[in-house]
Amino acid sequence: MQTPQRVGWLFGAGVTLMTLALVLQTVTLASGDYRIILLVALALTLVADGCFIAAFVRGRLGVRCLSVLLMLPTVFVVADFMRRAPHSF
Repeated sequence: MQTPQRVGWLFGAGVTLMTLALVLQTVTLASGDYRIILLVALALTLVADGCFIAAFVRGRLGVRCLSVLLMLPTVFVVADFMRRAPHSF
């Protein structure tokens, strides 16, 4: 088990990165060239999920439940990537 402060840092970083990824995945560009936006959003989501997984492994039951709940937006980012990617790459 890690100290609550380290788990808190993991949650803080994960929430920030996931929020940025969700903002990026909702961007609409006039040019229709979504390659960079999609790749950055997917990368931020993967790093955020890594933070949540680390918190899941190191935390107690409440932290584990919160980690799983905070990983749910990954579905939206991946679904948007799958929807837009064939048109952008």
